[in-house]
Amino acid sequence: MTQLSLETVTIDGFRGLRNLTLEGLGPVNILVGENNSGKTSVLEALSILCNPCEPGEWLAMVRRRDFGGLDETRIQSLRWCFRQTGKLSDPEFMFNGSCSLGCLGKFPLRQLEVEYKDMVGQPSQREVERLSRKRYFGSESVDIEEEWSGAEITHRVFWDQAGRTKSILEALGEPREADEIEVMQVWEEDRMMGRFLRPRKRERLPTETLTPYSYQLNRLQVRSQSQHLFNTELDWTHGRGYVLDLMSLFDSDVVGIEMASLRGNRPAIYIQHKKLGFAPLTVFGDALRRAVLLASTMYLLKGGGVLLIDEVESGIHFRALQRVMHWLTDVANQLQVQVIATTHSLEAVDAICSSLAERSQDLVTYHLEETEENTVARRISGDLLLRLRRERGLDVR
Repeated sequence: MTQLSLETVTIDGFRGLRNLTLEGLGPVNILVGENNSGKTSVLEALSILCNPCEPGEWLAMVRRRDFGGLDETRIQSLRWCFRQTGKLSDPEFMFNGSCSLGCLGKFPLRQLEVEYKDMVGQPSQREVERLSRKRYFGSESVDIEEEWSGAEITHRVFWDQAGRTKSILEALGEPREADEIEVMQVWEEDRMMGRFLRPRKRERLPTETLTPYSYQLNRLQVRSQSQHLFNTELDWTHGRGYVLDLMSLFDSDVVGIEMASLRGNRPAIYIQHKKLGFAPLTVFGDALRRAVLLASTMYLLKGGGVLLIDEVESGIHFRALQRVMHWLTDVANQLQVQVIATTHSLEAVDAICSSLAERSQDLVTYHLEETEENTVARRISGDLLLRLRRERGLDVR
């Protein structure tokens, strides 16, 4: 890669992150640190940063964090994305929060200012019409006689100015009017909670987030994969070939992958296996499911996208880690995908070091630590990381 999509990132006020700066990002970046040091929060903030004109990304982000629906409401989930005042236990308290995200790199965004506020009122007539449709609420009607509880998220977007050469801190400190303002309102009474919101075709950085449970493929992921993985117009070696290469690292008897509907029902992913024949993906272990999702996602992001992976070692046996990390770093280089991943595993760190031993300049590690006032990121270059691990055996986590 010549110029990376993200070269420097600043995050302030998002969850527990305070005045965090990640300088000198590389093609492959590893976030390490103790529990609750902010590693996953960095990935979440980046998913918002890369979709600056789409406030609806907040709903997708909180669903990934609370996929089991443990929080009382999605509104509650959204509140806790911002710096807290300790008053949310008061049900009458109207919360206001904000955060600031910035970046330098090929992606032309320079600053994203986000404001959150609780609200009580009534939705617009257009929103009422949407919520009243039977496909959303069945035969139930929408009560608009009483005020509803909700939240409003505002994005103020600042794009790059031609010829800017200042540092990111100087650039983000310049006062000027926002280039774009996007507003989203969500209501607790909306059971679908924005599920049918569709991203607008605005400027964004292609980004995907893989969580430790993302390999448990669902219908929406199958439908999405069928569009880019099983498209007959794609060259085999440039689509499914990547998936087969990765799957063969776990099971050498895998020879093919197809989307099929053998009984005339909804399509599913099938694996051509030397011993099992034409078998559904669900009969295989978590590693193969993760391989399908990882490889197809990498191909989807080709040409400058960003892949965010939480707990990169998840679902992978330690004996296969080195082979998988070799595949990940090589394919990221081939497809020009920038990877930012978290890990708690020293084996994963060593596997990535080994895979990039000849291209150590492509690897950057950040050790995150929370202090009283700031979130500190200690940058460790690839060369230094190799020396720390191979010569001194130091634990960089």
